[in-house]
Amino acid sequence: MDEALLKGSAHARLECVACHKTATAPHDERLPAVSCAGCHDKQRAVLGGGIHGSRRAQAGSRPPTCAACHGTHDVKPAGSLSTQTCAACHQKQVSLYRESVHGRSRQRGDLEAATCSSCHGASHTAVAKSDPESPVYHLNLPRTCAQCHADPELAKRHGIQVGAVYQQYMDSIHGRAVTRSGLLVAANCSDCHGAHEIRARTDAASRVYRANIPKTCATCHAGVEKEYAESVHGKAAARGDSGAPVCIDCHSAHQIRRVEGAPWQLDVIRECGTCHKESLRTYRDTFHGKVTQLGLTRVAKCSDCHGSHTIQPASDPRSKVSQASIVSTCQQCHPAATAAFAQFHPHADPHSKARFPFLYYTNVVMMGLLLGTFAFFGLHTALWLPRSLVERFRRGRGPAERTPEP
Repeated sequence: MDEALLKGSAHARLECVACHKTATAPHDERLPAVSCAGCHDKQRAVLGGGIHGSRRAQAGSRPPTCAACHGTHDVKPAGSLSTQTCAACHQKQVSLYRESVHGRSRQRGDLEAATCSSCHGASHTAVAKSDPESPVYHLNLPRTCAQCHADPELAKRHGIQVGAVYQQYMDSIHGRAVTRSGLLVAANCSDCHGAHEIRARTDAASRVYRANIPKTCATCHAGVEKEYAESVHGKAAARGDSGAPVCIDCHSAHQIRRVEGAPWQLDVIRECGTCHKESLRTYRDTFHGKVTQLGLTRVAKCSDCHGSHTIQPASDPRSKVSQASIVSTCQQCHPAATAAFAQFHPHADPHSKARFPFLYYTNVVMMGLLLGTFAFFGLHTALWLPRSLVERFRRGRGPAERTPEP
């Protein structure tokens, strides 16, 4: 036994016989087992109700002893236990943690970064994640993450761009499903970011790295992801086009709302315009676009004509705006629509001579007619005004002497 270890431990003031109860001196070659409960009876009672207690031990496995976590002669206080202590039994989870954004922050000396006990609770009171009392139980996890991620000052100190992420999540469709409806199938923090393997969104191995987001969302929305993968956007993203929209571009990351809501339907039009600027400009010039600018959603929007997750090029027969489908697309709002009706151009540009020559020349003629009319009558007014003033003064009825006509 290394006496220096004992002197540097939490039991430095204790004599050997305080733990090693023996009636013989010198003692037998094999000492009786040490009973920590003699001094720590309260901790034993708490431990018995947790996952590490004997009553909750998994079938076929032995629960950890006090020494397994705290050591023997080099007994460490509970507050000094590290992830290395947990690694004795949870090697896989700790290995993932060490490569995570939390683990790497700890390695850099950041004492505010989350550790095992930050999420799971103290080792004595830790319970299985399937236990409704666990901090990492599906319905409780958002509040556990909020201990750090609802603090704007902490976010500022660590350069976390989204400081109000917890509040945003709570107002989202996922957050309300978890906290208000108690749905275990609704996404929480770990479903998107992972549990022990949380990485920065700029890390290519992260579940929320831009290129990985469709696959992450597909763990719940498999049907939608399949449609997206076959769309013009999905194919562009698969080719590595960083500008191709993914789920969070249209739905956002933490503020996901119901698509039936008017605010989202109006916001997504502007979102489409971040890439399709010219299409948004020409759409705003139409009746449909002007009505949506007034805050109404009863008229055609981008997804009504082009689809949402199944968007295809107009040349593809599967497209809702292809020649084979355009009439049925218009009939969604205009039941009596015919092929002639469907010739309407919702993105017509009167300034594009190459794409819309008839509209271009019609616009030129109309502009010429308007300019000619205003020029003619402007010149007429300019020539008539001096003559009119001369006639008035000649008759002795200047502007100051005018009398109202009967």
